Amino acid sequence: MPTSAAPKATKPKSPEERRAALEARRAKLDLRIRALASEERERRRREDTRGKIVLGGALLAFFRKEPVAAKALMPRLLPLIAERDREVVVRLSDQA
Repeated sequence: MPTSAAPKATKPKSPEERRAALEARRAKLDLRIRALASEERERRRREDTRGKIVLGGALLAFFRKEPVAAKALMPRLLPLIAERDREVVVRLSDQA
């Protein structure tokens, strides 16, 4: 059976030392909180990107299957697309 170690005897810390220790602990916790927040933002960003890719693929598949519907939807979709991307989208929808 392992023997339990007796607690080490430490001399009482001054208020300044206790405060410094608590502030160091707070700094470590703040870093962990920021890291968790960053991970959450990154997870949401990846999830958003994945959803956009999946939805875009589904829309292209729909356009291939229903070219008449594609022609009807494009005038409503184009205003929602950034001007710099419209040419690419029109080309993709025409290929579908």
